Amino acid sequence: MHVYDHQRSQWGLGDAFIALGIFFAMSIAFGFVFFFAEGEDATLSGPWLPLLIVGPALCQFGYVVTIARQKGRGVFEDFRAGFTWSDFAVGAALCISALILAGITATIMIELTGDEGSAAVADLLEDSEESGGLTVWIYLMAFFGATVIPVAEEVLFRGLWWSALEKRGVNQWATLAITSVVFAAVHLEPWRTPVLIVLGAVIGVGRIATGRIGASIAAHMYVNAIGMIFLLIELS
Repeated sequence: MHVYDHQRSQWGLGDAFIALGIFFAMSIAFGFVFFFAEGEDATLSGPWLPLLIVGPALCQFGYVVTIARQKGRGVFEDFRAGFTWSDFAVGAALCISALILAGITATIMIELTGDEGSAAVADLLEDSEESGGLTVWIYLMAFFGATVIPVAEEVLFRGLWWSALEKRGVNQWATLAITSVVFAAVHLEPWRTPVLIVLGAVIGVGRIATGRIGASIAAHMYVNAIGMIFLLIELS
């Protein structure tokens, strides 16, 4: 178990909750701007598509980076955000494991509910594609979904949340469980919650195994990239 001296840092679990609050608040704010500008019947397309998805995540990420610098020693030291080349290999192994276990979980969910479900982002991209075909904005959204979103989410969940729980003396396996559940719940996709918990848990193993979030970021990027590639192929 990798333990770091977080006691010198002034951030804590309250900041982790604030970061989530910022994400939801900015999601609502961006949504109001969109509906005010385009109307309630407007389809989420054009530059609004990447803006509404990535904007709140970037605001949340900015807050996490800011508190790490102002209340601690920065994201690399406090939230173990460093990378090594081996993290990409560990991330690949975690990605494969995550996809297999998530696939098994999804199959069980389908058998139990009879509903195949789908990711909210996938639904948004499909709606946008129906309104104007595959556009540069859809490709841009897919790119951000495979790069920016994983970094922002991992710095929050396997970074700030993990370190804040570690700072409170929570053991690594309980921390893995808590961060996985919070990660899944924040997506607000009830059917996919068990799948997201499994994904979050496997991705979180990267921090336990390496003591850094680099492998978790890599795994998350691989998972999202594969999902986005298959989605773009389906929409083409």
